[in-house]
Amino acid sequence: MSLPSDPSQIYLGGEPVEDEGRAAKHRLIREVKRSIDHSALLDVGANETDDLNAFADEAQALADHLERAPSLRAVGGAAVAGPADAVLAERSPISGRSNPLASPLHLEMTEGITRAWAVWTDAYEGPPGCLHGGFVAAAFDDLMGLAQMASGKAGFTGTLTVKMLKPTPLNKRIDYEAWLDHVDGRKIWCRATARHGDELLGEAEIVFISPRAPFWEG
Repeated sequence: MSLPSDPSQIYLGGEPVEDEGRAAKHRLIREVKRSIDHSALLDVGANETDDLNAFADEAQALADHLERAPSLRAVGGAAVAGPADAVLAERSPISGRSNPLASPLHLEMTEGITRAWAVWTDAYEGPPGCLHGGFVAAAFDDLMGLAQMASGKAGFTGTLTVKMLKPTPLNKRIDYEAWLDHVDGRKIWCRATARHGDELLGEAEIVFISPRAPFWEG
């Protein structure tokens, strides 16, 4: 297939319709994320071993049920499924609504600027009380991945430079902004910032490389 006339559709796809089935899947994903958040901080010393084993049995039962359910693996995975599942807004491991691995990053593309926000929970902790640096970088990468679409092109991350000016606090709203800086041939430059309130936490610059033969062409 060819690149859409509006490349942002690779990410947003016109926002898949939230019908009953998709809403139910999103609810499942939210509950799985809650399970991750709570299990990450279970106190081994304060919980009885029998209770921990009971939690594990319940998790195993859910995993067994999911393993037997019809899966997008049958059509080659989410990336090649129908339009509603292939868009990154659904499947991204950083911001995908249908991916339980995804961080709490909420993306929004507006004219001239791409914004996002997140409240990072304890499951994403690196230094005590702070976001792990890998997630700091990943959030910038995903955010600027959408911002690059303003160029009318789509490319792969070539170089990502992140300046972590202050630690990113957990359980606080973090606001992000990104924008297209300039384009030079196949290279697409974007910049971004992260803030907690008025406090600047980080800055990033990225160079995307648009492939000579786009991978999305069949």
